[in-house]
Amino acid sequence: MRNLYIIILLLCVSPAAFSQFYAKEIGLRGGYSGGITFRVNLEEDLSYEAQLCYRDQGAIFTMLRQQHKEIGMDRLGNWEFLYGFGVHAGFYFTDRYKILFREIYFGREIFTPVLGMDGYVGVDYKLVDLPMSFGVSFQPHMELSLKQVFGVNFWDFGFHTRYMF
Repeated sequence: MRNLYIIILLLCVSPAAFSQFYAKEIGLRGGYSGGITFRVNLEEDLSYEAQLCYRDQGAIFTMLRQQHKEIGMDRLGNWEFLYGFGVHAGFYFTDRYKILFREIYFGREIFTPVLGMDGYVGVDYKLVDLPMSFGVSFQPHMELSLKQVFGVNFWDFGFHTRYMF
């Protein structure tokens, strides 16, 4: 009976018992599309992220599907490579309209709906002792709107910090 207690005790204090999987993360993203982010980790290597961003005098809601690949681990945390894709919808307020190489000025700001697709590439650093993560990301997007019939942005770099729970 004593051996059974020792085996149970060893299983409880094994290193695997200390590893934690955080299902949700909330944080802030800075950069061209800065705003609030909320990520749900479904598995160790799959997550969905919602972003509410402020960009070009308007609000954009983005949903991303992300794959995670572990790069490495050190004493303080884990490095992860993320990639994925998603869609966004929102609105802008603009006083001009661009088509090809021509601009038309309205003289006042008008409401402009927008729809688009996003790509995502990033690197995260998740701390072991604290439920925090930090990272940088590259999020190019293309969109359809009245502001610019077809727009492409390859320069949406950002940084983020998240709290995991």
